[in-house]
Amino acid sequence: MTSLNDTSGDTDERAALVHRELLQLAALLIVAVATFALTRAVAASNHDRSLRDAAEWYRRGQQQLERRQLDAAIDDFRRATVRDRAERRYVLALARALTLKQDYEAARSALLTLRESAPEDPDINLELARLAAERQDVTEAVRYYHNALYAAWPSDQTDARRRVRLELIRFLLTRGQVGRAQAELLSLAATDLPDDAATRLDVARLFATAGDATHALDQFQRTLLLAPENRDALLGAGTAAFHLGNYLLARTYLHRAPSDVEDIGRTREIVDLVLSDDPLANRIGSSERRRRLVEDFTYAEERLTVCLAQRGGRTDAMTVVQSDMDTFADQLKPRDVMDQDTIEAGVDLIDRIEHQVEQQCGPLTARDQALLLIGRQHGADAR
Repeated sequence: MTSLNDTSGDTDERAALVHRELLQLAALLIVAVATFALTRAVAASNHDRSLRDAAEWYRRGQQQLERRQLDAAIDDFRRATVRDRAERRYVLALARALTLKQDYEAARSALLTLRESAPEDPDINLELARLAAERQDVTEAVRYYHNALYAAWPSDQTDARRRVRLELIRFLLTRGQVGRAQAELLSLAATDLPDDAATRLDVARLFATAGDATHALDQFQRTLLLAPENRDALLGAGTAAFHLGNYLLARTYLHRAPSDVEDIGRTREIVDLVLSDDPLANRIGSSERRRRLVEDFTYAEERLTVCLAQRGGRTDAMTVVQSDMDTFADQLKPRDVMDQDTIEAGVDLIDRIEHQVEQQCGPLTARDQALLLIGRQHGADAR
């Protein structure tokens, strides 16, 4: 039979064993925690060092790019992307450098890989659009420009978004895509453009380049509301009104524009002649209509005579016109008041004469151009 002393000794021994095991376990736990903390600290330190290295390589790459050292810049940007794969700026910079080196496929591959993680990112799509533009791929460029435009832009980047659309419009115009450019311009004008003279003037010029004189005039006039003496807006408004056949408005703007602007003197002279020489103008008396018609006809007749002398002969069309001139000259001899039909017939004939001068002799004087515009204004070309 076991004694009480033996039992007590066994219990103390087991307690001591458990205590030792707990101490060992605690020690192991402390070592594990310390090792984990040390590992994390080392990993964090390595990660921070990689980020710092990446930033430094990126900085060097930017310097090399400024010096136009493309190969060195590409190497630096590649090292930056390896050390920090999450920073899109480094990939975008690498793609730009590759594009400048005309390594388009490598640039496109880098951007498309980056786009997989952020397909709606406006900066990535914009770079892809610019790359496609460099490659002369209009379809792809327009697609990526639109992806950039319709991405979720921050509310404080409205101006940046507008600049992207303006960039697209200029790209389309340089590629002869006038219809597409006009559509983009109309979309731009339909948004809330800022009441800023420089922006309005820029949009007006683009409309004018796209051949949309109506919207160009509107934007030039909006510019003048903000900057009444802006010389470029005055010239643009006058030129747009001139192309629209609104010669009274054109004269108003062109006479306010500075005279030292290139070609304004010629355009202004033509506008003044159209307004002063038109026999079919509104609100002039019958004697003034006759005077204008006679003077216009006499001038056109002289121009054709000189043209015939220069050519040393005449075409069949010129012979027909010469015959009609002789007939009409007889109609001008009586001093009676001319009826509307006679005046319209005279304007048509003058237009035909001036077209012969334009086709056979040229160059045209300001008055020649004015007489052609008078004929066009009254539908002579359609008759």
